[in-house]
Amino acid sequence: MSLHLLLFWTFFKISLFSIGGGYNMVPLIQHEVETRHWLPPGRFIDMLAVSEATPGPIAVNVATFAGYQVAGVSGATVATVGVCLPGAILLMALGLLIGPLRQKPAFRATMRGLMPVLVGLLAATALRLGHGLLPDAPTWAALLPPALIFAASLALIQWRQLPPLPLLAGAAATGILLQLIGI
Repeated sequence: MSLHLLLFWTFFKISLFSIGGGYNMVPLIQHEVETRHWLPPGRFIDMLAVSEATPGPIAVNVATFAGYQVAGVSGATVATVGVCLPGAILLMALGLLIGPLRQKPAFRATMRGLMPVLVGLLAATALRLGHGLLPDAPTWAALLPPALIFAASLALIQWRQLPPLPLLAGAAATGILLQLIGI
């Protein structure tokens, strides 16, 4: 299979079988990218941070950046089309069917059953990504700055509805400051 076809199929497959949006695709994309050695170790979390700061859906941004890293502009194009196509096809098909189904008890029960799984996928992704922030032998002193930044970010998002861009800029500035003062 050619590299471009493999890129397309990988992102098409991830998008086709993912439920709940882009953040739930992140662990699947990470698995594929790392298993296929498309990015050097540790590079995925950097790419994810850039994808989060870039306008647009996270899964599309990650697919675009990963495709670019693997095969340049043409790789970015096929990975992006691959990740977008299943949703576009499904959205058109569901648009025709969803209206009458919303009132069916089986449909509502299915949605109630899927919600906890989606929350679990998000939590697992957060834990996996957070683990990459820690040193090999974490001490309480090493854990304190990331924990405080996490808590402040959570509070600003939850209670102040701070948009992501100022939050990311503030967190980046805090990280630089902590590095400069040796923490």
